[in-house]
Amino acid sequence: MAEDLILEIGTEELPPSCTGSGLESLKEQLGKNLGENRIRFEHIYVYSSPRRLTAHVSRISENQDTVVETVMGPPKKIAYDDDGKPGEPAAGFARGIGVGVEELEEIEIEGRGIYLGKNLIKEGKGTADILPDILKNTILSLTFEKQMTWGDYNIKFIRPIRWLLAMMGSKVIDFGIENVRSGNTTFGHRTISPAPIKINSAAEYFQKLKTEGNVIVKQSERRDLIYDQIKNIEEKIWENKYRVLVDEKLLNDVVNLISIPNVLAGSFPEDFLYIPSDILVEAIKYHQKYFPVIDTGGNITTQFLIVQNGLKDKGGDIRRGNERVLKARLSDASFFYEQDKKHDFSYWGDKLKGVIFYSGLGSMHEKQQRLKYVCNYLAEKINGRDNEKLKGYLAGASTMCKCDLVTSMVVEFPELQGIVGREYARERGYEEPVSEAIFEHYLPGFAEDSLPVTETGRILSLADRIDTVTGMFIVGNIPSGSEDPFALRRRASGIVRSVIAGDYDIDLGDLIKFCIKLYREAGSQLKADESTAVINVFMFITERLRFMMAKDRRRMDVLDAVLGSGCRSILDIDLRCKAVEDYILKGDIKSIVWPMSRSQNIISGRETGDVEPGLFREEHEKDLYMYLSRVSDRINMLIDKKDYQKTLSELKNFGKTVDTFFDEVLVMDKDEKIRNNRLSLLKKVVDLYRKLADFSLVIVENEGV
Repeated sequence: MAEDLILEIGTEELPPSCTGSGLESLKEQLGKNLGENRIRFEHIYVYSSPRRLTAHVSRISENQDTVVETVMGPPKKIAYDDDGKPGEPAAGFARGIGVGVEELEEIEIEGRGIYLGKNLIKEGKGTADILPDILKNTILSLTFEKQMTWGDYNIKFIRPIRWLLAMMGSKVIDFGIENVRSGNTTFGHRTISPAPIKINSAAEYFQKLKTEGNVIVKQSERRDLIYDQIKNIEEKIWENKYRVLVDEKLLNDVVNLISIPNVLAGSFPEDFLYIPSDILVEAIKYHQKYFPVIDTGGNITTQFLIVQNGLKDKGGDIRRGNERVLKARLSDASFFYEQDKKHDFSYWGDKLKGVIFYSGLGSMHEKQQRLKYVCNYLAEKINGRDNEKLKGYLAGASTMCKCDLVTSMVVEFPELQGIVGREYARERGYEEPVSEAIFEHYLPGFAEDSLPVTETGRILSLADRIDTVTGMFIVGNIPSGSEDPFALRRRASGIVRSVIAGDYDIDLGDLIKFCIKLYREAGSQLKADESTAVINVFMFITERLRFMMAKDRRRMDVLDAVLGSGCRSILDIDLRCKAVEDYILKGDIKSIVWPMSRSQNIISGRETGDVEPGLFREEHEKDLYMYLSRVSDRINMLIDKKDYQKTLSELKNFGKTVDTFFDEVLVMDKDEKIRNNRLSLLKKVVDLYRKLADFSLVIVENEGV
């Protein structure tokens, strides 16, 4: 009978910013480990609350699947002696797998002959018996954006592990991690229900935590409760005169900070409404995790909402306490805003000269100057745009985009970077594309964050990220494993997303070279030669494309094939991959893959040179040469137009001539000159295919690889 499995990892309070990646890792690793151990299940659900990560595996099988494993032995021709009796190779193989020689079977392998072997039945063990190792390994393999050690222990985790609950049905799965052993005990809300809670079976886990522990384990349920309470306040208390601004990122943070929600309404003095609304809204949201409120005209009001962690506000003390806290924070914001009104962007730009971007990479002021040149470079590479106007916007935005980092407001409220810059630029009369780009160049701020909407913002964002990634690589600050303190992977993902969203067909290698040139001119020292640095940065960025494509279940072999063409435009790489993937679904990819693979295999490791038509002896090699000459120009034209479907059709037709050549012509002729000429001809064939992709890397299903 299938049971449910509950795995709960109890910890100190979890940071909400890391919970999502932790749950994703938990689901992936647990599913992988169960699958590798041949344990069937219906579904894995993952949940979190402030002090726990939980995996719920529905209908997990009682036993591993039984499998038939074919064990291969020696070839038949060496396993028997001249009299046809089993020799030592056969006997030794039989002893090794614990069967008699007479039980061995003859198994034919296509293209290799007949071998001795045995189909062994591998009985499945009880799931509960092997779960301890699976669950322990799952927990130890979890990855988070930030990890820590504690006490004298060696393991790293997002926060110290305080308890473990593991149950399959009503059976406890016993294992240990450092000083903590698993059991059937959990803990509820730290202050409301601090006593241990005994769980008798996986089936009662969620309900018992809710009723006895005041913890709602499922995030979606906590989210729905928040929405319901907000709606109740809007309709019954405010009579639909006000509306709450629900920011998804803030809501996710709040959901992960509470075990059971209680929404309260508060207010602050009207005196603070003179602060620019965007700054005011962000100050309310990001310091105390409050929700701002607007009126029917969309104007910010003095109302705000608090989401408490389960505590009832019977006497109004909680509301008043939060009002005092927000008033103090807004008083700070008002003071710093007044201080900033005394200065302009030239003042802040000078202050940036004393702010180091990174050791060996100059100051933030120098970074702004580089961004101006990188933006200009990008603008010139973008065809069909009003480039002069765009260049003007970019010149203004790039030389001001980091200035707000040294404003009093952002020094006190770092989360307001970009927002403060945009508002101050607006107040000082700069054009909207410039002020908006100052804000947008920080986008995307996290994996699923929105991209810049304006052209100016998108290009400035791209310039900022490529400058940072390139700079960090040339001074040797390269991410390794899960360590990425400067979020270079996130920045590289932003580059990929912005290029594709902007439809920017830019040679990334040339762009990286340009960035390196700017660093060199400023006196930065490269820790590797330029060509190596370009390759390393390019591959690092394309790895993020690989990650994004894998997430969308696209084909990695196709990406490798396209990269094998030498294409260095992220946009073009993506377009080529989509064309080949589409052709695989609709066409016969073997007719392209096999002729190229045959050509590449035979020239591998051999020197080639120019083709001399005078050395042709066979009609079919002449035909191939003539076809190659005709089709090359056509394929070049199609690739220039990015008409990859027609390119693939041309390559399919060309493949017939290549196949005929191999069928009718002996490439490895005894005459060295003729042989080398034919190899050189096939090198031209391979080069033609590689104009689009290295198709030898594309996996063809019925090849058995």
